[in-house]
Amino acid sequence: MNNWTELLKLPTIGPFHALSQEADPYIQGLLDISQTLIKLQIDLNEYWSQMRNAYSKAIKETTDRAPKQYNSKEDFENYRRIAIEAFEEAFTALFTSEEFPKIYSKVSNDQIDIVRYTQKLMENIFQTLNLPTRSEINELTKDIHYLRRNMRNIKRSLDELQTSLNRSGIIGSSSSKTHNNVESYEK
Repeated sequence: MNNWTELLKLPTIGPFHALSQEADPYIQGLLDISQTLIKLQIDLNEYWSQMRNAYSKAIKETTDRAPKQYNSKEDFENYRRIAIEAFEEAFTALFTSEEFPKIYSKVSNDQIDIVRYTQKLMENIFQTLNLPTRSEINELTKDIHYLRRNMRNIKRSLDELQTSLNRSGIIGSSSSKTHNNVESYEK
C-alpha cells in the first residue's frame, strides 16, 4: 500500500497521470474483456466438442461400412463414396440440429463483444491521451469522401459546360488552355 501511495505522489503531468486519474473505466473495460474471454472459451469448448463428436461419428460410420480388403480400384472407389456419405450425413445432422446454431450464435456474439469492448477501451485511452479516436477518424473519412464526391461532380459539370460552350462556338482556344491548367492543378 505504501508503494502505491508513493507512486500516486508522482508529478501530475503527462499521460500516466491522466490514465491514473480515470482508472475506473479502464479497469471495468478490462474486466468486461476478461469475462467475455472466459465465456468465449466455454462456448468454444462446446462448439469444438460438437464438431469432434460429428467427426468421430463419421469416422466410425466409415470404418463400419468400408470394405475389409482393397483389391481393386472399385474397392477404393467404394471406400471414397462411403466416406463422403458418412461425413455428409454426420455434419448435416450436426448443422441441422437445434444445439449447433445456438452454440455457434453464442461464439459469434462472444467474438463481437470482445471486439466491441476492446474498441471502447481503446477509444477511452485515445481520448484521455488527446489522440484522435476511431469515431473522429471515421467522421473525417466521411467528410473527405463527401468532399471528393462533390469535387468530382463539380468537375463533371464544368466539363459538360465547357463541352456545351465549345459546341456553340462561344469559347475558343484560350479556354482550352485554361481547362488544361485546371486539370494539371488537380493532378
